[in-house]
Amino acid sequence: MAGASGVASASQTGHATQSTHVATRRCNTRYTAACTAPKIKTKPVSAKCVSTGHTLTLPSMTFTSNAGLRRIQVQVGGRTIKLVTFRGQGKTQYRLNGLTLSTAGLGVGGHPVVVKVMDIRGRTATKTLRFAVCVSTPVFTG
Repeated sequence: MAGASGVASASQTGHATQSTHVATRRCNTRYTAACTAPKIKTKPVSAKCVSTGHTLTLPSMTFTSNAGLRRIQVQVGGRTIKLVTFRGQGKTQYRLNGLTLSTAGLGVGGHPVVVKVMDIRGRTATKTLRFAVCVSTPVFTG
């Protein structure tokens, strides 16, 4: 997706629906509190427990940086499920909607979704969302 001053390219392992919102103000050469680091705004994952082999839709995520965004990465278990990179000055705001995550191959228990963003000045922000995979078949003990 092209921005006012940059071109974005996206690669993914999974399905995603995206929409983009662009703000035009940048930090330029001024150093202010609003220009210190990129930000990630998202709600917690709504599903407390997902059955193995099903999909989980992650909440919408908004990424902002007055300096311009360089890279957004979403990982589960060290595996990248979504990567968006921006060239040039990059967008100042980007919204990621409807990213789905398959629970196939994930073990029972808690799993973190690590979301990382980096701006054009190399500053980063990280947010961790958590969900759990539940046992979907009876387990016999004894």
